Amino acid sequence: MKLFDGHCDTAYELWTRGEGLERNSCHIDLQKAAGLEAYAQVFAFCSNAGRPGGGTERLLTEPLALLCREVEKNRSRIGFAANGAEALRLTEQGRIAALLSVEGCEVIGCDPGRLEWLREQGFCMLTLTWNADNALAGWHGSAHGLTPRGRDFVREAQRLGLRIDVSHLSEAAFWQLMDCTQAPILASHSNSRALCGCTRNLTDDQLRALAQTGGTVGLNLYPPFLGGKADFDTLRAHLEHMLTLCGEDHVALGGDLDGCDELARGFTDVSSWASFYAYLQAAGYPADLLDRIFFRNLLQLLQ
Repeated sequence: MKLFDGHCDTAYELWTRGEGLERNSCHIDLQKAAGLEAYAQVFAFCSNAGRPGGGTERLLTEPLALLCREVEKNRSRIGFAANGAEALRLTEQGRIAALLSVEGCEVIGCDPGRLEWLREQGFCMLTLTWNADNALAGWHGSAHGLTPRGRDFVREAQRLGLRIDVSHLSEAAFWQLMDCTQAPILASHSNSRALCGCTRNLTDDQLRALAQTGGTVGLNLYPPFLGGKADFDTLRAHLEHMLTLCGEDHVALGGDLDGCDELARGFTDVSSWASFYAYLQAAGYPADLLDRIFFRNLLQLLQ
């Protein structure tokens, strides 16, 4: 099974726990991923805005420095990729592809002048907000939209080839982004609000609009974003709803591993994606569709 997961918080957890990438107490490490045929993972760097100590650049630079050291230490098994083409080359070499994302732009001071530096570091996507309003936009629990500074920020990010991730964005900001976007957008780790009425999830209209830009929505494993029993059946219900609205080219995975204090039943770590794959296969999902959802759709979005 080939896996491309659009969101995890493992770098931050390694930093706070003082652990390494080879083997750790997190949801993701090299040993847990060893059974995957091919594996690409987006590592997010979260602003933790609204929490004590949140929003500082240190929350980007220090976990990033740790991840760089760990990737270098294990370079025979993992390498950095700045886009889908580089990720594909790494996986074809039998190595894990590590891609980078910002989750809440407070960590660069919401400054469009810092975006070129992010791109130089290999970052490929960013969310404007995390769990608080900032100078760019309102978060998902807010009625505030996209600010004029936020519009300029989006234009510059897209000019540089950074994908905008709407998973933590307010609904008002989402629709204003739809009016000004010049490139595909994604919701890296969000589910269907029709099936679970959490503001972190997307409405049917949002899902359709996102797909029309050429973007993807990534299935999240966090039970409060799933509702019901939060098991394989619940995940499949969200998946099928999103496939119906978005189409087969626009649904992907964004497990939120190491960003959740609990996961859907049947999941313990990154290796559990293989069990969910087998479950969907047994339910009649064809191999080509599974390859799109689990790997190819995100790969193509980030080319």
